[in-house]
Amino acid sequence: MFKLILGTPNGSDPASASSYAGFAGLLAASIVALGYFLSLTFVKAINAGSFSKKAKITIKVILPFAYLAGAVVLAMVTSPIFTSTGSAGSEKSTTPKASAIAPVVAMITVQSAEGCTDEDLDQTGLKNLETWVVNTMIKNKKSKSTYAELGYDPNSFNPKVEANSVYVTVNGKKLAVIKVNMDNSVRSVTIMGIKGTELHRVSCIRNSNHDIPVWSGECGKKIQEVFGVAIQP
Repeated sequence: MFKLILGTPNGSDPASASSYAGFAGLLAASIVALGYFLSLTFVKAINAGSFSKKAKITIKVILPFAYLAGAVVLAMVTSPIFTSTGSAGSEKSTTPKASAIAPVVAMITVQSAEGCTDEDLDQTGLKNLETWVVNTMIKNKKSKSTYAELGYDPNSFNPKVEANSVYVTVNGKKLAVIKVNMDNSVRSVTIMGIKGTELHRVSCIRNSNHDIPVWSGECGKKIQEVFGVAIQP
């Protein structure tokens, strides 16, 4: 999106790079602020609605995954466009755009644990969480409708997905870690843990085929913020 809105830097000198980075940072901050405002407004609307308590909780649970699924679909369908544009427009580039390392975006969601405790986090529960994350990302109606709105046949939306999940215990805290690789173009990591009566979730996504550092960088910061744990190198 930065390339679409800002274009490419006008030059390779430090001043041009610094100016481009400044505009990109301002744009990123504005997008995050707008997203937070819209999410907050939507949650308030849900709370004020006439839905049942169970329906409200269900909507809040699905909402962050719907955002994530929309971002994944948008990244998948626009990546070839930006890659081909970059190749045609710059003869100096020797590395394909698709190989560029995209930044990691991390977000936090909190919902009711509905009576679940750490003792309920067994292998069956872990597999169910993994299936839930994958299905929510690629099989919900919002993902297919977004795909269709971009001019593609929603029936052909069937990306190749590789997923694996494990439990880790850090400083006595049990966490579920679920990694997803979609079509070797988008990666995500979801970290879940129970705190009191609430299920806390850290979702990290990268719109390129590169590993996401779980315990460092943006993802590591969010994990430490939410769960108060960290793994030092």
